[in-house]
Amino acid sequence: MKLIDAIFLSAQMPEDSVICARAPFHQSSEAMIVQFADDFSIPPHVTQEGYAYFLETDGVTELLEMISQKRSSRETKAEFVCYYASWDAYPAFYNDLEDAATPTE
Repeated sequence: MKLIDAIFLSAQMPEDSVICARAPFHQSSEAMIVQFADDFSIPPHVTQEGYAYFLETDGVTELLEMISQKRSSRETKAEFVCYYASWDAYPAFYNDLEDAATPTE
């Protein structure tokens, strides 16, 4: 599957799931969602196939909730998550995005 698809499936995955992807991380990178091994490591067959740790699905869900407060496309949301996974920081473009409309009372 593509990383963009794994990102948006993350909320539906069981607890202790992790996304692994082929670097460099981009929304079109090949990815898979796996369970941690008993010792909380990535299963060896996954790394042997060239996949690296991306993020835990719970972390992806939190990032998507954060960016959902901004007006952004599906692709922008995926790039936001990819940037965070690569650099452990929020991208500068996050501050340039408009806030999502809030309902008026």
